[in-house]
Amino acid sequence: MNYFGLFPKYEVNRSLSEREVRHRLAQKQRLNVEPRFQLCVIKMNSTFLESVDKWYGWRGSLLLFLIPATAIPVWMMGSMISIAFSKSGGWPLLPYDVEIILMVAPIAASTFLAGIWILLRDCFTFTHYPMRFNRKKRVVHVFHTDGTVSTTPWDEIYFTLGHMKGLHEWEVRGHILEPNTSTIKRTFALSYTGPLNSNDIDPGASGPSEYDFIRSHWEFIRRYMEDGPEAVASQVQFCMPLDGRRESIRVGTERVFANFASVPLVIYLVAWPLCALTSLFRIFAMRTSKIPVWPDDVEKDCPIEVDDPYAIVGDEIGDRVAVYPGAAAAAGVEFREAVEEERNLRSRTGTVNLTKHGDNLL
Repeated sequence: MNYFGLFPKYEVNRSLSEREVRHRLAQKQRLNVEPRFQLCVIKMNSTFLESVDKWYGWRGSLLLFLIPATAIPVWMMGSMISIAFSKSGGWPLLPYDVEIILMVAPIAASTFLAGIWILLRDCFTFTHYPMRFNRKKRVVHVFHTDGTVSTTPWDEIYFTLGHMKGLHEWEVRGHILEPNTSTIKRTFALSYTGPLNSNDIDPGASGPSEYDFIRSHWEFIRRYMEDGPEAVASQVQFCMPLDGRRESIRVGTERVFANFASVPLVIYLVAWPLCALTSLFRIFAMRTSKIPVWPDDVEKDCPIEVDDPYAIVGDEIGDRVAVYPGAAAAAGVEFREAVEEERNLRSRTGTVNLTKHGDNLL
């Protein structure tokens, strides 16, 4: 889990770093990896692909750690005041107790205020921050955390690998640059984050390995934009049911548990109660947040063609459904099981990485 980009914010108004230049991902360069949708799709058609943000899968987890971290100092402060009144028999308090309370109060207050600040990053905000990749117009619409929407030509976005400081996690970042400069104006990230082994950080001429899910997810987005929906449509089994609505409790719970679908059984059993609690907190986070709405000009630029065989959305539980079933059936557009390479990988590892295969969410 990582909330980089929410806090701390992505660093902007700076030049591209040497690492970002070295790890650039070119829109026209096809990578020799299997594209993976990583449970990112909200809806897809011949005009655009709409994706969830990188934080969506972990919504509710902040509250899991925030509540005890905030409640314990506040409880301790309240207990100290109660004990002090008991010792003195009322007001005024004993001088020693007053000194202790004055020493502890700033710490408790700071912790409480920090907790409220973090709370507002997970609750009372938006249910998700969608990205819309419009291949017809060749632009990318991004719904940012402050509620604003940016529209940037696909070919002008500087895509590169981004590394979370202090974490062994990577992601694909899209830098929106100042015109004709290398100065970063805004940054967004694709929806999947995860580790990279040492060979995949700088793969060289051999190219990325089959375990490089970061570049695999990039390749899913890139091939959609460059080659069209026919290049990736067959692998999308689930579409997150977020189009103009909140997720159901069932979908939210399953999305939380999906984060641990590929771990060994012992770790999964240890994580189970934490996932259950996170699911409860996720309900609160989602119910207190607003559903993002695209501006009219964005919707106007994203019409879905009648009888588009590639138009898919998610039903109430996230199963992929065709918007025009007859057209999809006539064109043979449907989900197809994992390729043989992936089935072999699963048989070797004995586990299924849900965020890789996307076939065990429901």
